[in-house]
Amino acid sequence: MKKRNGYFRLQIEEDIVYILLVPPTEGGEPLNIAEVMRYLKNVQIDNYDRNVLNRAIARLREPTKVRLAEGEYSPINERADIRIRPDRMSAILRLYPPSNQGKLFTKSDLMNELALADIKFGLNEQVMDVLLTTPVFCHSVEIAKGQPPVEGTDASITYHFETHPLAKPKMNEDGTVDFHELNIFTRVEQGQLLATLTPETEGTEGYDVCGRKILPARVKKQKLKYGKNIYLSEDGLQMFSGVSGDVRLDRDTVEVSNSFTVSADVDASTGDIDYEGNVIVKGSVRTGFQVRAKGDIQVNGVVEGANLYSDGNIVLSRGIQGMYRGKLEAKGDIITKFIENATVKADGTIRSGSILHSEIEAGDMIICEGRKSFVVGGSLSALNLIDIKTIGNRMGTITNIKLGIDPSVLEELKKMEQEFKDNAAELEQCVQVLVLFRKRLNEGRKMTPENVARIRSTGADKLRLEGRQEELKILIEEFRQRIDAEAKGRLRVSDRVYPEVRIQIANTIHIVKDEQKYCQFHLVDGEIKVDSYS
Repeated sequence: MKKRNGYFRLQIEEDIVYILLVPPTEGGEPLNIAEVMRYLKNVQIDNYDRNVLNRAIARLREPTKVRLAEGEYSPINERADIRIRPDRMSAILRLYPPSNQGKLFTKSDLMNELALADIKFGLNEQVMDVLLTTPVFCHSVEIAKGQPPVEGTDASITYHFETHPLAKPKMNEDGTVDFHELNIFTRVEQGQLLATLTPETEGTEGYDVCGRKILPARVKKQKLKYGKNIYLSEDGLQMFSGVSGDVRLDRDTVEVSNSFTVSADVDASTGDIDYEGNVIVKGSVRTGFQVRAKGDIQVNGVVEGANLYSDGNIVLSRGIQGMYRGKLEAKGDIITKFIENATVKADGTIRSGSILHSEIEAGDMIICEGRKSFVVGGSLSALNLIDIKTIGNRMGTITNIKLGIDPSVLEELKKMEQEFKDNAAELEQCVQVLVLFRKRLNEGRKMTPENVARIRSTGADKLRLEGRQEELKILIEEFRQRIDAEAKGRLRVSDRVYPEVRIQIANTIHIVKDEQKYCQFHLVDGEIKVDSYS
């Protein structure tokens, strides 16, 4: 005996309707009372004892005939329940047998049922033919199946050189950091293959069982982007270096440039340096001088009260003694042994052995590493992570830590807050002027044409300022909410943090009151939470 679900069949005999209940065989699904009742409702048989029917189905072990209702009923033909899955990628057919003297489906009948159910694509005619010749009742069968789209592939670029050569400094066995063994340049030879473009492949549309088109996801197109000293193959799929020099990837653009080397110090003998490629300074950069580079900057000596600006990375084998006037700015990363009394800004990561009384701003992370690494005084700001061994000192030197704040968003917020403050002062002046003229009118003084013009002008200014203040209130609140929503920064302290260290994550501020060890600070539900860290 084959596996078969339980099923039922109506029998109409001399104005009495019976239902024949047949149990499953070989592990088939038993009859479901809800399904039977739904079928009876659809064929308009309502006046039966539901409790009797329910008990009969619950106790069903062998074919059982149950009396349902009395009345004149016409023969009931074979019926179908067709359900389309939510994704419309398949349709399920469930057949119910005809009553005695009722008719089985013809192929035309079943096709009409499918059409009424909006089945237009992917019909399995082989399954349908089998069901028409040897119908199976109360059994779910996939009668139609959609055709999923064939997804294409995005274009991709393979770079044949080290795209992030600025490696983490070497850590010595004694815990100190070696800032001398650094190589921020990637050397290439003329004619060397730099990159290969694999073009995108378009996908193929599919269809659901209702005949609706399903479009594949859009594929991403790319092209090889490059600067000077580079050429492409005829098909535009390969990139080569036109000269021997240093290669770097600036966002998505490949650039090859020669390096300019200063054999000694940058001082009065050299003047300021402004170069299209990389700059290597064998000595120091003295106070008051400046180095600008479209590529990377490497300084083997000390940067004193000088300014360095790089469209790439900055690496100082020693460090910067800024004298409150020195500045480092890089669109990439900055690595230095120490930072003292300087302003340092990088779009990427800043790594230093120690930081003393300086203004530090990183677009990604600030990491102080080494056995004696520390930060005292000044302000540190990073979007994602600040990782430091020791922050502050026993004397309670105020040290500010800011996290999770996009500097551009914060700057815009400061401008709006300042405008709001300035407008408030100007608005107060307008009110005082109008109050003064109102007092004169109440005293019976006559207004000259000049007075009237000033009253009108001041009134217009007052309305304009009030309108702008309302706009600023909304904008300031939106920016504050944005800062809170995007906050994701984390401060990690691998040794200790002293009192008077002020930690700000988004708009929330936490001031350290007691010395703490091996901890990390992050924002949870609008509050700065302190966890252990080891």
